Amino acid sequence: MNLNKVHLMGRMGNDPVVRVTQKGTKVATFSLATQDFIKTKNENETTWHRIVLWGQPADFCSKFLKKGDAVYVDGTMKVRKYETQDGKTNYMHEIHSSNIRSLGYKRNQNSESTENEMINESDELHLQS
Repeated sequence: MNLNKVHLMGRMGNDPVVRVTQKGTKVATFSLATQDFIKTKNENETTWHRIVLWGQPADFCSKFLKKGDAVYVDGTMKVRKYETQDGKTNYMHEIHSSNIRSLGYKRNQNSESTENEMINESDELHLQS
């Protein structure tokens, strides 16, 4: 029996970078910071994760999320092997997710209304591709 499932809540470390594959599928990537309290040091330790989203969730990211936003993602851990220009082999750990939720309040940037349109936890978007 095997299980590869990752659940993370944290803050986006950068605006999502969105590109389109040759087949027309949107892909968004961003870094996500999570924190753990280390009791022996009496301080928080930050871990950075690379998040990859495909399709509709990638489109949602590009339209509504930005650096500093609190989000929840779940997905699977994947390790990508690549070679650098100088011939070294490197490995990149990534969380590939088809589910992202915005946590907290967010102003709708596309609104021409004078009122703030908010996405809150009761209206949070749960997107699956």
